[in-house]
Amino acid sequence: MEIETFLAGNVSLGIASVVFMLIIGWVNRPFLRDVWNDPDRFWRVIARLALIANVALVLWITIQDNWRQLSGTPYRSIQLFPSKRVEYNPPSHDVRQITFILLGIALVFTACLLARHVGGYAMQIVILLMSVVAWVPFFILHQRLDINLALGFDGSWTNPIDAFSYMLFVVLAWITDFGITLLTYLVLLCVVALPVTLILDITRLRRPKVRGEANAYFRSLAHRP
Repeated sequence: MEIETFLAGNVSLGIASVVFMLIIGWVNRPFLRDVWNDPDRFWRVIARLALIANVALVLWITIQDNWRQLSGTPYRSIQLFPSKRVEYNPPSHDVRQITFILLGIALVFTACLLARHVGGYAMQIVILLMSVVAWVPFFILHQRLDINLALGFDGSWTNPIDAFSYMLFVVLAWITDFGITLLTYLVLLCVVALPVTLILDITRLRRPKVRGEANAYFRSLAHRP
């Protein structure tokens, strides 16, 4: 029972989410390396602040808040009846306030990087629409798996097939929970990125990074008589 409680708990989901983020980061390491080593000092500082803010957010939610409750917040907020918006065993008001503050800080810094390294208004709207469309089926699957996860393990840990099947189910639940959390973050990120991009454009700080893909071409032109 203690193993089941831990696997279905918030800390295990937080650890799994960190692992998934590290995998995504490893796959996209060339892009992240470019962001981290931006030739402009201002944007290198923004990249480091974004990393610190997001790490602090992940650690805080894992230790103090609740990943599953937060991912269900958009759905609860649109319910007509107050009984449908009830959150069971929520953290204290102060804890949730700190979560929202950390989330806001992380979104602003990450939105700056999105505007510089990924794309402007059109790209942000495309990401926003795609995330919203993907959010609905992920949320339905997330709700079903979380209910089954809460029911616990009805097999025997001494039976290898039962234990393997349950662990496979837990990993699938973790992936779904992480997916809905990531999609929610992307939706919020794009909503924040639109005004942030406008501010960066007005202040002329959103200078697209100069990339070196065409350097060989221009060098060849320079050598022509």
